[in-house]
Amino acid sequence: MRTTLNFALTAEQEELKSTTRRFLAQHLPTSSVRTSMESATPIPVDLWREMANGLGIAGLLIPEAAGGLELGFIEAACVLQEIGRSVAPLPFLVTSILGVSLLSHADAKDPIIAEIFAGINTGDIILGLVCGSIDDPLRPCGTWSGAGVTAESRFALDGAQATHLLVALDGDRGTVLALVRADAPGVTVTAEVTLDLTRPMAHVRFDSSPATVILDHTQLQQLTERFDAIASAGIAQDMIGGAERVLEMSVEYAKDRHQFGRPIGSFQAIKHRLADMLVDVESAKSTALYAAFTIADASDDQLIAAATAKSTCGDAYFRVAAASIQVHGGIGFTWEHDAHLYFKRAKADQILFGNGPAQRRKLAHLLGIVS
Repeated sequence: MRTTLNFALTAEQEELKSTTRRFLAQHLPTSSVRTSMESATPIPVDLWREMANGLGIAGLLIPEAAGGLELGFIEAACVLQEIGRSVAPLPFLVTSILGVSLLSHADAKDPIIAEIFAGINTGDIILGLVCGSIDDPLRPCGTWSGAGVTAESRFALDGAQATHLLVALDGDRGTVLALVRADAPGVTVTAEVTLDLTRPMAHVRFDSSPATVILDHTQLQQLTERFDAIASAGIAQDMIGGAERVLEMSVEYAKDRHQFGRPIGSFQAIKHRLADMLVDVESAKSTALYAAFTIADASDDQLIAAATAKSTCGDAYFRVAAASIQVHGGIGFTWEHDAHLYFKRAKADQILFGNGPAQRRKLAHLLGIVS
């Protein structure tokens, strides 16, 4: 249990954050994001491989023995914030955070796990997470038997371009987690058109598809709460990165846009709106950072911190993104402006892994307010 909490990043963490920001600004500006999201393959795979091999980003949490950097969740949070800031359609959250957190509990000596880790490290393997529901990714969406996997889900994160799919299934002895090759027999993957095109999703069907069970019922039960906290805290980092950028855009525009011979930022109505946005961003940032530190330390309150962060950041990001459109006036409503990219990402992030009311209900149970 952490007795004191210092939100200051180390020099190495600051460097990781700034390096990631420079790389994304150079190689994936919003003009490139638009090109990717409007294509049939929204994830820029070549760029992801470049990040994996040049920056070591993909294997951030993979053990050194398996070729990764074996860093912690704070470092992962630094990268997630920058990806959120650039609304980048990258598989970091699903593959390098959620996928690796699940695979790390499997048998490290299993050659399949070693193969997957090696492929993630080089960017050649992208994991898709086949969710039982948008709220609960580890809810079973099908069955596992000796004949293979029979399942269906419309909520497969990064599924359309995944090389391998992770899916929770009902087995003879309880829920298990299986790994399925995306090109295996009986697997059908269809890209879904969603509100947020920067976070691709797919409709996946398995028809007696061959698979490997990597976590049995007992193993999966032991990590379900921890995984839920990682997912909630992870998406919170994405949200504060995006919210900070939205606030910056709005302030810049309020300074540059003139009306009646003066900057619109000098008008009281705009000042008040920007001040409210700042309060939202800073409050959300505090909860997200606290959640990240509790995950990194595996603190006793990590479940409470993660649920608080997901609830607070989700609602704050959506409010800030909506307010930004108002600050930008007419241009903020156009397809050509970037405001709608953040607005849609905010709404998608708010819903994913449980929205505000769902997180607050979870908090009520964790705190013993309701049984």
